[in-house]
Amino acid sequence: MADFRRLLYALALVTLLAGLTVPVSAQAQPFQCISNAGVTPIVRGEGYAELMGDLTLNCTGGTPTASGQVVPQVNFTILLNTNITSKLLTSNGVWSEALLIIDEPHSAVNPTVPLLNCGNVQGGTGVTGAPDSGPSGPGVCSIISNGNPAQTYNPTVASTGVTCAATGTQTTYGCGRPNVFQARVGTQQNPGQFNAVTWSGVPLDPPGTTTTRTLRFTNIRANANFLGVSSTFTTNFVQAQISVNGNTSMSINNPQQILAFVQKGLITSLATGPVSFLQCNPQPFGTLSSSGTLTYTGTFGPPPPVSGSTTAQAGNLATPVFQFQEGFQSSWKAKNIAYITNQAPGNGVLTGGLSYWQYAGFSNGSVVTNVPGDLNQNVPNAIYNTESGFENPVGGTDPSPNPPQGTGTPGPAPGLGLPFNSGATGISGAGIATQGTRLAVQITSIPTGASVLVPQVIFLTNGTTTGGVLNHSGVAVLVTTDANGAGGIPPSSGISPTTFVPVQSGGLVVYEVLFADPFSVETMQVPIVVSYATNLASNQPTPNITAQAAGGFAPFYTTAAANAPSTTLPVPRFVPGTTPVNLFTIFKCACDVLFPYVVSAGGYDTGIALANTSLDPGAAFGFSGTPQSGAVQFWYYGSTATGGPPPNTQCTNTGSPGTCPGTTVVNQGQVLTYVLSTGSSVWGLDNRANGFIGYVIAQAQFQYCHAFAFIGALGQGPLNPGISEGYLALIMANGSLVRVAPAAENLNQ
Repeated sequence: MADFRRLLYALALVTLLAGLTVPVSAQAQPFQCISNAGVTPIVRGEGYAELMGDLTLNCTGGTPTASGQVVPQVNFTILLNTNITSKLLTSNGVWSEALLIIDEPHSAVNPTVPLLNCGNVQGGTGVTGAPDSGPSGPGVCSIISNGNPAQTYNPTVASTGVTCAATGTQTTYGCGRPNVFQARVGTQQNPGQFNAVTWSGVPLDPPGTTTTRTLRFTNIRANANFLGVSSTFTTNFVQAQISVNGNTSMSINNPQQILAFVQKGLITSLATGPVSFLQCNPQPFGTLSSSGTLTYTGTFGPPPPVSGSTTAQAGNLATPVFQFQEGFQSSWKAKNIAYITNQAPGNGVLTGGLSYWQYAGFSNGSVVTNVPGDLNQNVPNAIYNTESGFENPVGGTDPSPNPPQGTGTPGPAPGLGLPFNSGATGISGAGIATQGTRLAVQITSIPTGASVLVPQVIFLTNGTTTGGVLNHSGVAVLVTTDANGAGGIPPSSGISPTTFVPVQSGGLVVYEVLFADPFSVETMQVPIVVSYATNLASNQPTPNITAQAAGGFAPFYTTAAANAPSTTLPVPRFVPGTTPVNLFTIFKCACDVLFPYVVSAGGYDTGIALANTSLDPGAAFGFSGTPQSGAVQFWYYGSTATGGPPPNTQCTNTGSPGTCPGTTVVNQGQVLTYVLSTGSSVWGLDNRANGFIGYVIAQAQFQYCHAFAFIGALGQGPLNPGISEGYLALIMANGSLVRVAPAAENLNQ
């Protein structure tokens, strides 16, 4: 009996506990999100507006919004450890191109769910619009739940409890299910500090236990230059923090994420140079056409002689070559995926075994320089490897397949996505870069009378070869820009890598990359042709001036505005180039000689002979001099026999004897002769040195000369029985000239 009573009590206790216990399935899990960075890219430390990797929130739990109820709204704010420089899309400077995309619409995850941005009142086939005409103003939309959290952000699902127009512009607030929301610039913490963007009033429906929710923050650009490139083994990085506030309780695990690592994006150097030229050796690389075009055929190095000419570049010296090298494999990018694929057509081709695009002229040397219009880059989580971000503009065209092979898993059918459209926030311009990667070399101190020319097209190389010849892994074309390297459109036709054109005013040379290999470090070499005609009478080209070159990314800016988000400045944009290096110098062709004692007084006179020895037996006999010609100038130091000042300098000039600059030249192989007391009518020298005693310095406008002086009785020759003396003049060292001993003569004397 007692055992029975004990069993009865136990059964009663179990019954009581059972009545107090809630089934596990009926318990609501907390609404929580895990923060993750997508593919964390390396960005260029020279950049002011570098595209970051996406930040995602993967959310579970919570209690979904009941059918017919308004989805609760929250504010999301992302803060970086540097300025956010995403493009501003409206003149009031409020609306940013940074976007929040919910539940991966228009992707392989949800290929049948179209994009619909908050504020797009047009809608589309089977999709109502999403007006933002509520009390909070533009960029804030309302969603009415149908009780199924998996359909909250699906624009093809009809709204519950709200009447929407069947066609045309939607006007009813709360109509539609937008899945794309646009950020606005956050409040500055300090002057010049723009490190925050905010998405206001985003409807956030907890997914519950039946589905999950993905929030993707994209099109975030940041000022990587502010963080700089570390000088140690550590790597600087762009860090994001995400904050959420509103009337929905949720938690975020790992709210801090690294969105990008900062490294040096560009290495510049001289592949060939600095180079020296001689003023008296013209550089006739062709006759410039009326449009300023100079045609040149050849590879890097000395260009061949112009047709009808036997003169190559002075002394066969190499053309200076400026070199750009990527700091990391994906530092150089085309503007948009259209430049990479072959659809638009672009500049790439898919070959067997490749998962990505290869330059169409990779191994066959063909010149492919297509400049297509943009294709949409509108698939979340696709990796496009371009300067542009997520873009889905009005009038845009989807690639096919979408995204293209090599950028992500093909998902939606082309044309499914609804174009971004909002008159108030300018969202149609989101993600669109101003230009592809641009590489600039600034050439300064170009001597007057000289021209500098560069090729219209340059191939990128990555070190691989075919048959011993470097393959072309990409291509860049010359662009006419403003003084900062901005503006202009790359030409797509009528250009050639063998056609050289003069650099634009100011000496700025800018190339835009149309195709680059994202998986190899590439190099681009710019041969710089120096061309001029010799005009010694005008002392041109101006000698002893060293032209310099500084390389870097473009467009480049030094203003404070470049560090902040902007409605007008281009993206991407960069700091100016590196410290200039010497590129070339045009040295004066001169042979300086000293006559240590001359006299034309007291019954004595001096005769001078100066030979132009730039003519030699030629290469067949081991000589390599270049024939030159030029005037000769004399300077007198001493006094007259009566103690008067020395005569003024004079030049060979038969048209106006003795005046400078000289126009009468001593040609190669000729010998100038001159007697102080009488001058020389042949060479245009007068007798101003009659009565002079002292020394003479002569400078010939050609590189090689030797001279002789003879002192004898006035009016008598060398056979005069009186006193006479002859000597070789001394060749004076010229620090600006390099006289190579056996180039044309033996100078060991």
